[in-house]
Amino acid sequence: MILVTGASGPIGGALAQRLRSDGFEVWAPSRKGRASDALNLDHVSYAELPPVLQTAFLCAWYGGVAEAASDPQGTRRSNVEGNLELAGILRKAGANVVFLSTSLVFSGVDTFAAASLSPCCAYGEQKAAVEAGLDVRRDAIVRVTKVGETLMPRLSQWATTLRAGGRVAAAGHLRVAPVMLEEVVEGLAGLARNFQPGVYQMSAEQDHSYLELADAIAARTGGAVTDDSEAGVGVFHTLPLSGRLEIKAPGHSEYWPRGLDHAQRLVQSALS
Repeated sequence: MILVTGASGPIGGALAQRLRSDGFEVWAPSRKGRASDALNLDHVSYAELPPVLQTAFLCAWYGGVAEAASDPQGTRRSNVEGNLELAGILRKAGANVVFLSTSLVFSGVDTFAAASLSPCCAYGEQKAAVEAGLDVRRDAIVRVTKVGETLMPRLSQWATTLRAGGRVAAAGHLRVAPVMLEEVVEGLAGLARNFQPGVYQMSAEQDHSYLELADAIAARTGGAVTDDSEAGVGVFHTLPLSGRLEIKAPGHSEYWPRGLDHAQRLVQSALS
């Protein structure tokens, strides 16, 4: 059986669905519900795990970048302590552990898999803390850049505003190298089929600033774009210099994202 936490989120939900379609038996517990169906990171010891678990994908995470910045201690209890407690229980049960991490564990331009971590925000610090509690000789850490689908509400709103002749502000100092959800799920599903411990990274090879994406939309719609120099204030204590990761795939992988640049695809989707 495969455990997928965070199945109410985009990655966990899509992964659970994909694994079931591949023929795996999947346990995707909710945060609330009957004891046998629930797994709450605040109360991991209460969870009733299945007797046999092959691999566990730890995708559950409470809050995003803004929530971690506004309540670092409150979110840390669930995100760091809860995930590490669960990982320890899973190890004792003999399960393989795959932890979903982020490019925000880096703030500099060195973003290869073995580079020293330099988290740029509270969210990145929490992900780095979980990474530090894992053992890459037996666990897998998968760092992922921005998922392209999560950019779409912002890009679509920009397109609507610009078409109406309005003005949008977009950050020239914040960069993204988005991967698409289907790529992320395909890569993770490969680890279910052929688990390999280590540190792996998914990213596009090219990153773009939010300002560049807004300008690309405005080139088709008209309207005005300005640089939002205040974006990230109060969230990032160190501005990340890169939005991309050096891609690192498991050995002999045929399913890992190859670093395609999806910026134009995302811009086109926002315009359609």
